[in-house]
Amino acid sequence: MLNKNIGQKIKQIRKSWGISQIELAERIGISFQQIQKYEKGLTMISVMRLQQISEVLGVNITVFFEDEGITPKVSDFALKYSPGGDRLEIFQPLDKEEIILLKLFRKTRNKKIREGILKQLRGVIELENKK
Repeated sequence: MLNKNIGQKIKQIRKSWGISQIELAERIGISFQQIQKYEKGLTMISVMRLQQISEVLGVNITVFFEDEGITPKVSDFALKYSPGGDRLEIFQPLDKEEIILLKLFRKTRNKKIREGILKQLRGVIELENKK
């Protein structure tokens, strides 16, 4: 039962971030079929693998062990990219534009460019808040 609950949470969080099984599998170095088995609760997940999944999904590993009905908490790593740090706002399902933005950002490998993009977005938000 625990494997199934953990798998359902992986699927829920993965979908809310707009990440496919293939993308998740590639980022942790396994097959997408293995992700399917995890999500269906057919295969037991090691702690190491669950930690890798939690890092890719930007959640604390404890999310997978919380009682049903409790909103997962986004890790501090993900919060540092949010100007307000509002956990509920971050965990909302992504719309199409947000998914595109996230995918493009993840394809940007240069750390300085990534930092520049974040600074520009923060500047835009500051300008909008002044109006």
